[in-house]
Amino acid sequence: MSILPIRTNTVALTTLAMIAAIGIVVRYTIQIPVIPNVVVLTPGFMFSILGGIVGGIPGGAIIGAIVGISGALSGTEIPLLPMFGNIFLGIGSGYAIYFSKRDNLKYYVLVILGSGIIGGFIPTLTLFYSFVDSITINLIAASIDMAQAFLWAVVALMVERTIIRPILGHYLYSEVQIQELSTEEG
Repeated sequence: MSILPIRTNTVALTTLAMIAAIGIVVRYTIQIPVIPNVVVLTPGFMFSILGGIVGGIPGGAIIGAIVGISGALSGTEIPLLPMFGNIFLGIGSGYAIYFSKRDNLKYYVLVILGSGIIGGFIPTLTLFYSFVDSITINLIAASIDMAQAFLWAVVALMVERTIIRPILGHYLYSEVQIQELSTEEG
């Protein structure tokens, strides 16, 4: 299990703040309504997922809440869904680092499945169960959000691997490696 030193790593906090800032703008401005007031396609999903990939569960939940507020303020959906949905997107992608090391198949599968099922399917299905009369429409909306979360999880993994890691990886993940080495030695 890896320890993510978010509280002591200024670079991690700054990176998460930048992800949140870009996520706010993207989530608020780029939205394609699929089912009005229920499902919106947006690349804003990626930023909540990216917060979880970089910062684990705490980073994902915080970035998800910030990006979710932006989605709630946009007025294209019922405000509860973007709030809870984005928080769960961050949690769904952030838990993977606690069960697997980065850059192996298990980690990628956990991030993608966690984002889609925990962040896409479950919030939409549970929050709209009482708002939508038909379970069929509810399942369709939840499936669209799940498919969208799968897609944006793959994109977020590629962004972290090709952009964030080459530039900031040494600063973001070096303390994790140092802490893992010190526990093995002592």
